[in-house]
Amino acid sequence: MLNLFTASGYIPHGHCYLWQTGLVGLHILSDSLIAIAYYSIPLTLLYFVRKRQDLPFNGIFLLFGAFIVACGTTHIIEIWTLWHPHYWLSGLVKAVTALISVYTAMTLVPLVPRALALPSPTQLEAANRKLEQEIQERQQIEAELRASKARYRAIIEDQTELIARFAPDGTVTFVNGAYCRYFQQQREELIGTHYEPVIFSADRQMVVQLVDSLGQENPLVTIENRVVVAGEVRWTQWINRALFDSQGQFVEIQSVGRDISDRKRAEQQQASLQEKEALLKEIHHRVKNNLQIVYSLLRLQQRRTLDRQAANILLDSQNRIKSIALVHEKLYRSDNLAEIDFAQYISSLATSLLSSYRTSSTHIVLKTKIDSISLDIDRAIPCGLILNELISNSLKYAFPENCAGQIQVELRAASEELVRLTVSDNGVGIPPQLDLSQTQSLGLQLVQDFVNQLEGTVSIERQQGTIVEISFPRSVSQAA
Repeated sequence: MLNLFTASGYIPHGHCYLWQTGLVGLHILSDSLIAIAYYSIPLTLLYFVRKRQDLPFNGIFLLFGAFIVACGTTHIIEIWTLWHPHYWLSGLVKAVTALISVYTAMTLVPLVPRALALPSPTQLEAANRKLEQEIQERQQIEAELRASKARYRAIIEDQTELIARFAPDGTVTFVNGAYCRYFQQQREELIGTHYEPVIFSADRQMVVQLVDSLGQENPLVTIENRVVVAGEVRWTQWINRALFDSQGQFVEIQSVGRDISDRKRAEQQQASLQEKEALLKEIHHRVKNNLQIVYSLLRLQQRRTLDRQAANILLDSQNRIKSIALVHEKLYRSDNLAEIDFAQYISSLATSLLSSYRTSSTHIVLKTKIDSISLDIDRAIPCGLILNELISNSLKYAFPENCAGQIQVELRAASEELVRLTVSDNGVGIPPQLDLSQTQSLGLQLVQDFVNQLEGTVSIERQQGTIVEISFPRSVSQAA
């Protein structure tokens, strides 16, 4: 190669050292060691770059390697020129080294900010610790979520309510154990099917319309409908709630149901009972009206009767009819058709009797001492007729020649099961020889008969007037 760039006219480099063996050897040894070191460093860098493919800025490492190789070559040329004056070759190698050095420097300058931005080992360690902590926290959160999900599923499965989820198109996506047991089907048989088949055919259109109304403006709908379970029609109540994702999109419907067949039967029975009560009140009303007609007919007949004795008989019959009609009127106006408040009944009956005998009773005072006692119709009618007879007798016979006097009626609860009725007056009293069981008086015979009907007992005291005391049980015995 033109004698390696024409070195004629130059002397070997060794002349500068006067060919002193020690000095020349020193330069040879130094340049050789430097060259060996320069060549070994790029090999190490190349191996490192090949092993670390994720190493940032690996191109600069290759440039450094080329720069170091060029520098090592300049030292080899230094040894060569000790004997061979090829200084053009030496200059060329140095020029190449210079180019590589400048390019490396130019490439390195813009990389410095990026390299400075790389985290230091301390920062990397802190970041690793933070990352590990975040990973641990995430793992803990995931574990808690799994546990929460397991608890939620356990709670859902343990619920007695029927819980189901289905897509907006009606496809079932989840059912709990109670739902499966209620409809007597396996979970696999229900998931993926439509919810409609279990609904009673007559209710399907109504249910579908209400479910389709779910949305942002109507997120909750309660439905009561019938379902078919193993051929049996049952009533159920469902609380349907629309579920939305984080973007507010309607994604699913959750339905929580329970069986209300017993409640529906109770409501139907209650409605039937109310109808029967209304009918029974109407019956009492009609009976009272019919008795009132009979009472009015007897009253008209009494007013047209010239025979005094016959008129009194008709008046007694009127009062008996009135006492029975009054029971039906109290039952008609009462909230409880099974019993009447006998305290109110006695007041009304006594007022009516005083009005009936007004020609001879304006001077008579009626006093009452009555406990709040309720009697059923089987007790009330006989008891009312007994009162009618006893008060009527006192009004007619206890106070002759318009004498002033007092009649007192007491109704007491002798015990939880026994009632005591007392009618007394301070009139002339009844004859000592009078026996209720042998009397020919229709009124007293009726008293004895009604006392027997009440399964009670009667006693009479004849001191300072007359005291009639009757005791009877609140309810009729099973034998009766």
